[in-house]
Amino acid sequence: NHDEVRKVFKESVGQICQIVRLSPKQTPQSCTPKPENIVVANTHLFYHPMADHIRILQAYAVCHKLDEIRREGQCPDPVLICGDFNSGPLSGAVRLLTNRSVLPSENDCWKHLNVYRWECGDSDYMIDHGYIGNYSSPGEETEPCYIDEEFANAHSDEASIDDSSVSNESAKNESSNETIDTISPPAIELPSSFPILASGCLKVPQFTNYAVDFVETLDYVFASKPSEREPFGFQPKGEAPMLTEDMVKKYVAMPNEAMPSDHVAVVCDFEWMKNG
Repeated sequence: NHDEVRKVFKESVGQICQIVRLSPKQTPQSCTPKPENIVVANTHLFYHPMADHIRILQAYAVCHKLDEIRREGQCPDPVLICGDFNSGPLSGAVRLLTNRSVLPSENDCWKHLNVYRWECGDSDYMIDHGYIGNYSSPGEETEPCYIDEEFANAHSDEASIDDSSVSNESAKNESSNETIDTISPPAIELPSSFPILASGCLKVPQFTNYAVDFVETLDYVFASKPSEREPFGFQPKGEAPMLTEDMVKKYVAMPNEAMPSDHVAVVCDFEWMKNG
């Protein structure tokens, strides 16, 4: 019943998710039982720093569609979900995938529910509120520019969104007689039929995105675990070595002449598992 969420989620933001069903190669000499099929999904969630509530709805929609597809046969298929979630490790979307539910009181992903508008994605708004660009020195009255900044641990800055800008935006809207919905956020819970997911990375990467003005872990690989309801699943075994801060700082940021993307590839090893 939230008009702006409906506008953004259903009308403005394109939901991107590629889903494929694969059949593992069965070999006579293999002693590990394998499922007939696995379902693999790759997605890219919405980007805006104030739209964590949109991303949790997108993550829910992806899981709901995956569950529908994987249960088309007699036995539910195990799943792999990966992609750029544009969400930090403590975000609502990641919590939903790892904890299966997010209550309004458990996460601050709803903090901008009644403030965020589609127009907040305009370049002028993003610059004015400090989401992109920076000045070469404090108070300098010039156009924003990008400069090399001292590396900060992304996981220590989960509250990086400036609350004051949110308050200012609310005051601006109220003063202009705009109506702001004050609908309370809902509880989001995955269907009971959806499997339990485990991260492919045994240790959360220090970062997977390294730009001049932004450093964070945004990319993930999740796999379903076997259970009483799920005869087959995966056991995470480890991840490939990740880039370090020193490797990236040598080139200032990503992308660069040695790293063609601003995101780090996340490569994980899994082992087949069968319940019982």
